[in-house]
Formats: sequence, C-alpha cells, structure tokens
Amino acid sequence: MYPQPLPRVFAVQPVLDVLQRDQAGPRASFAFQHLAQGQKLAGQVLSQDKGLSLVAVAGQTVAMRLPPGVVTGDTLKLSFAGHMPQPVFLLEAPGADGADAPQLSQTARMLSEIMQRVPERTLPTLSPPAPLLDRPTVLPPELALALRTALVRSGLFYESHLANWVAGQDTLEGLLQEPQNRSPAHEAGHTKAYAGAPESAAAKTANPLHTLMTQQLQVLESPQFVWKGELWPGQPLQWTLSRAEDETPGNAAEASASGEDGSWESSIRITLPQLGALILHIRLDAQQNFSIRVAPETAGSAPLLQAQQAHVLQRLADAGCTVHSFQVAHEPAAA
Repeated sequence: MYPQPLPRVFAVQPVLDVLQRDQAGPRASFAFQHLAQGQKLAGQVLSQDKGLSLVAVAGQTVAMRLPPGVVTGDTLKLSFAGHMPQPVFLLEAPGADGADAPQLSQTARMLSEIMQRVPERTLPTLSPPAPLLDRPTVLPPELALALRTALVRSGLFYESHLANWVAGQDTLEGLLQEPQNRSPAHEAGHTKAYAGAPESAAAKTANPLHTLMTQQLQVLESPQFVWKGELWPGQPLQWTLSRAEDETPGNAAEASASGEDGSWESSIRITLPQLGALILHIRLDAQQNFSIRVAPETAGSAPLLQAQQAHVLQRLADAGCTVHSFQVAHEPAAA
C-alpha cells in the first residue's frame, strides 16, 4: 500500500484550523475526550491537499500531516496517545501486528498530565506583578517598548531566546530578565495561575514554572495569549494577541503547511479619563497591512475619536505603517 518504508510507529497530530472546522464541526480536542489512551482506532483518508490529509476517525473529520506514501482511500491503523496538548495519534506501519502497544516517554506523559490540568483549554494569561511603567506617558515609542518587553521577556519563548543567545543574537542580560532565570522563591510570590483556574488549583501549584510550562504548551497548541495588568500605576490594560484565521476556507491550512506567518490580531482594552472604556482591534496581514477598528463603549466618545481620525492616519503613515482600513464604531459593553 505504501511505496516507501515506514517505521513501526509514526506519530501524527491533527491540525485544528479553518480547514478542519469548516468541514468537520466540533473541535477534535473536545470531540476525542471520550477516548482512552492506547485505544485502537481505524482512520479513513478522505482527501489530500497541500500536505494535509482529511481523515475520518471516531466519527470526526480532522486534518493530519501524514507520511509520504499514504494516499486517499487508505485505511490507517491508529492508537490514541492522549492530549499533548492537541489530540495525538500513533500510526502503525503496514504489516505491524500491534502486539506491543506503543509507549510514551516519561517526558511526554508529564506534558500530557500538565495539559490535562488546564480547565477547558483556557487561554494562557500573563499577569505581571508590577506595572510596566512607573509613570504615565503618551509617547508611542515608550508604550511600544514596554508592551514588547512584556511579551518578549515573559518566558513563553525562553528556549528560542536561549538558542539565539548561543548564536550571538541575544544578550545574557536579556535572558536573566525571564522567569526561568529567577529564583523559585521569588517567582512563587509573583507568578499568577492561568486564567480561569480556581484559587484552590492555583494554591496547589508547587512550582510556578509549571504554570509557565503549561502556558508555553498552550501557545504551541494555538498561538494566542492574554496579557492583563497595569500599564502604569492605576492604568489597567488587557491585551489579547492571536494568529488570525484566513476568511477563505483552506488558506489557513495552506499557510501553516508552507510555514508562512499569516495574519495576526491584537485586541487592546483600556479605560481612558475622557474617552472611557474602548477596545482597539488591530489586524496585521501577511503583506504587513493594518486594519484598525476603534470601538468605544461610550457612544459620546465616537465623534471625538472620528474628529481625530485624519491625524491618527497621518501619524501612522509617518511611522511607516500601511493602513488598509480604519474605522471608529461605538460598541456597547457586553452584558
């Protein structure tokens, strides 16, 4: 059936994006909750396109990256390996008798156990112990640097930064700012548990770095996070950043397969003295074009923002930003 030889066991992982969602329905991470680790399953390859295969398994259709030689119509012998953090299946090579169930390494079991503690796949939430700035400012460079530092030195990307440091592309001083290089006692007093976790669960976290590891795994599963804290003393801010899904079915899967960065979306919620609460929705597409929507919760703030729209667009153009669209629209607070 397969023209190329395969090892006895080959690990595969569903790709959960618009391709799967549009053609399958429920997210596989929830649809496979009833499966037991090691359970044997059969998968039917329905179609293949651009490196992804649509596979019917356990009553669901998911997108998988399969090894060369698998073709449409093949029946796959699968074993459910658990959520790490997405559902993971083991693919048995043709002719394998399956007598010996594949075993996960101790590290894989540990990571799977950590992810099982996350309530309903909540978003990773960063909550710094202190404001980013010690005083108010209206200077864009200061605000941009503070937010960039909050993300870059959050510890979410520490291993990548460590590799950059070895290659001479990062500094030791920068690495020392990240939680992985702070003492456990210091972190225990400041690290917050993931969003949505009950206090009792947070209290049971023996090592705050376990929370950070969980957040890293969550970001690997779905590139998105929430930053919630104070921009400066008394000025709360909530920032959500996520990879945007292409509106055209199949394009997100194609971008994932080709390694393209795709689009990113930011949502910043802030309350200002004169304008009240407002949300900035910012989308940056693969061509580096911005689409911006300013949504004040107070209807009376919309005319004030619209009056300054031309000035804002000019400031963005002066900064080298290409703005595809800019809109101000009143958006009442959610009930």
